[in-house]
Amino acid sequence: MPFEARDFGMYVGFLAVWAYLGVLGRGRARGMPPAPILLTLVLFVGVMGFDGLNAFAYDLHKNAPAIPYLYEPRLQLRLATGLLTGIAFAGILTPIVNYSLWRVDDQRPILATWKQLGGALLVALALYLINESRLGLLLYPISIICSASVIILIALINMVFLTSLFRKEGLAVTLFDALNPFAAGVFLALIELGILSAMRYAVLGTTILP
Repeated sequence: MPFEARDFGMYVGFLAVWAYLGVLGRGRARGMPPAPILLTLVLFVGVMGFDGLNAFAYDLHKNAPAIPYLYEPRLQLRLATGLLTGIAFAGILTPIVNYSLWRVDDQRPILATWKQLGGALLVALALYLINESRLGLLLYPISIICSASVIILIALINMVFLTSLFRKEGLAVTLFDALNPFAAGVFLALIELGILSAMRYAVLGTTILP
């Protein structure tokens, strides 16, 4: 796999839940979720952050036993918390993208009910089971989706920045209208990822991080 478990959860989870929102007919909704659901999404990110801090403390503990940690990190937990964060990204970032891109004034919340959030959790659960199945048949398609999901998420963030910078918000009516701003976001994403990759190679070479 091109990514570790937490990154897989974040990026592929976002892409899958984004597609799920489209199936629900809320692909262009601009409204943020109601406060309780929004707070839950923020909590999802916090859970991943807590797990990451515990994993960092665990790594430090190996060389400095005085540093405490709560539990031994597990890939399954990394995957689960990453998927929760992917749901949060979809629920929080998608309305911002829609506001920047689409002309249609759809003020519905992107996730309006607990039932809809439950559907997103089921999507995440399906991804968890697929990943844990370790089926060789799925290795290549999942690897391709992983790589594409990173580019798509970064491209969407870039697109929001570009439309705001050039005051082009809310101009797209059709998918064809959205191609140019999205392509610009992809172009910037490839440059950014290329620069980061070059910097990592300059510092670490081909060293494999633990």
